[in-house]
Amino acid sequence: YMREAGINPMDQSTSTPSQGSILADDMGLGKTLTTLTYVLATRDLAVEHHWADWVNRSAATLVVCPLSTLSNWEHNISIHFKDQAISYCIFHGPDRKNLTRQDLQSSLVVLTTYKMIGESGNRLVGNQLTELPADADYSLMRNPSSNRTRNIRQLQSQFLLCLTGTPVQNRLTDLQSLITTLRIAPWDNEIIWQRCLIPRMKVGAPEAIKSLTQLMTSICLRRTKDVLLNLPEKVEHAVVVRSSPSWESLLRELHARFISTFGRLRAAGEQWDPSEFFRQLTMLRQFCNHPIFARAELPIQPTWRWQDSGKVVHLISSLQEFLQGVQGIGRPKAVVFSSFVGFLQM
Repeated sequence: YMREAGINPMDQSTSTPSQGSILADDMGLGKTLTTLTYVLATRDLAVEHHWADWVNRSAATLVVCPLSTLSNWEHNISIHFKDQAISYCIFHGPDRKNLTRQDLQSSLVVLTTYKMIGESGNRLVGNQLTELPADADYSLMRNPSSNRTRNIRQLQSQFLLCLTGTPVQNRLTDLQSLITTLRIAPWDNEIIWQRCLIPRMKVGAPEAIKSLTQLMTSICLRRTKDVLLNLPEKVEHAVVVRSSPSWESLLRELHARFISTFGRLRAAGEQWDPSEFFRQLTMLRQFCNHPIFARAELPIQPTWRWQDSGKVVHLISSLQEFLQGVQGIGRPKAVVFSSFVGFLQM
C-alpha cells in the first residue's frame, strides 16, 4: 500500500512512532478506571515530558468527553484514588475562565468536553500534552471538517487514546478519520485509504480484509463480558451462622415491630409509604450482619463489636483456613462480596 501510494517504506522521514490506540472494552468493564490507573502509573514520564525543555509543555493528560460522562470521570477519581493522588481541574462552564495556564500545566488530569474543544480560539489547543484520552463518542471525531476534529488534531500530545464501548466503524471513512486523528502512521495517509484500501474493501479483496484486521488487532484492545470458559466449576456452600442471644432478641423485637406496623396498615386498607417499607426491610437484613445497621431504630450499645458478628467470625475463620491451605503461593488473594457496602467497611 505504501509503495502504491508513492511512500517509500524505507524512508525514515515518513516513519513516526505510533501515537494512538483504541480501548474498546464493552460498556461497564472499567475503561475510565483503566485509563486513570495508566495515567497515575506513568506520572513520572509525564513530569519528564513537562521539564524536557523550555517549550510550552504540560504534564497533564487531557480527557475529552461528552458532558454526560464528565461527572463520572470526577467520581472515579474521588472514590478510587487517595486524596491528591490524581490532581485534576475541570475546563468547562463559566468557572473555566478562572483557570490559569499554571493550573492547566500542573494538573495531572484536565477534564473537558467536546463542546469546549469545538470552540474556536480554545486555550487548550496551545498546550503540549502528555496524553489525550477521548472518551465514549468517537463519532464526534469522524467528520474531518468539524471544529472538534480539527482542534483535537491540533492538540500537541505525545499519545492519543480513544475510549469507546460502541462499534468502532460504520463506514471505512469513519475509521479513516479516527485513525488520522490518532496519528497512526502510515495509515493516517489519505492516499492509502482512497487509492488502495477502500476500493479493495468494496470488492471484498482478501488482502485488504487481512490488512485491516491486522491494523485493528495492533491498535485496538477490546475485551467483552463473555464468561471465561476455562474457569473451574463454581462450588457454593450455604453456611448458617448464629448471632448472640441478645442480638437475636433485638432482631425479633424489630421484626415484630415491622410486622405490626405494616400488617396493621394493610389490614385497615390504609396507605403506606413503599420507600419506608423497603428501608425497614433492608434494615432487618443488614441487622443479620451487625446491629449497628439498625442504629436509626435502636440506641447504639458500647458492647457491640465487629468481632461479635457471627458472619465476621465465620469469614475470618474461613480466610485463615484458606491461607493455610495455599502456603507456598506468593501472595494468595481472596475476594469478599457483600450486598452492603457498609459491611465491607469493617
